[in-house]
Amino acid sequence: MKNNTYENDVRILGGKFKGKLLPVLDVKGLRPTPSRVRETIFSWIRNSIDNAKVLDLFAGSGALGFEAYSRGAAKVTLIELDKDNSSNLKEIAKSMSTENIHVINDDALHFLDNTNTVFDIVFIDPPYKLNIYEDVLKKLLDKNLINDNSLIYVEMRNGSNKIVPGYEIIKEENAGQSKYSLWTKSKLLF
Repeated sequence: MKNNTYENDVRILGGKFKGKLLPVLDVKGLRPTPSRVRETIFSWIRNSIDNAKVLDLFAGSGALGFEAYSRGAAKVTLIELDKDNSSNLKEIAKSMSTENIHVINDDALHFLDNTNTVFDIVFIDPPYKLNIYEDVLKKLLDKNLINDNSLIYVEMRNGSNKIVPGYEIIKEENAGQSKYSLWTKSKLLF
């Protein structure tokens, strides 16, 4: 077992668990989404969150997935590769006394290869060094894991400007080293 310690806490900002502290392990490459960015994200998706099926790939601190559940998502699946961090997320989920949050210790692409669940909201916030968000977006389309109304949050290093066929960006902002955006399936037929 790694010698991980808690680095800090992230606070849920809204909904039924508003104010709940989420302990964050000191794991290399983990960058919890800042509260200001989370507020923006959830204002963007507020009309789609109720009863949504949410997928938080590269869950990290779990802040996005747990926030989604707090704000009304019906089911949340968090995918986390780091075993210790995955265990931490499972403890947090247990403290929320629900069967509707599932934490899976797996690689994001492997998980996508082995699921057939269609998600309403997907959070994609991988470690920047992986440069993997394009592969994830393509797999979501190829496997029909999103529908025409699904919303996909993508965070990447500021300065990245890649277009992924089959998608359109409907909102986008920058914060420090990060660019964050909201994507949906393209409405254009090619």
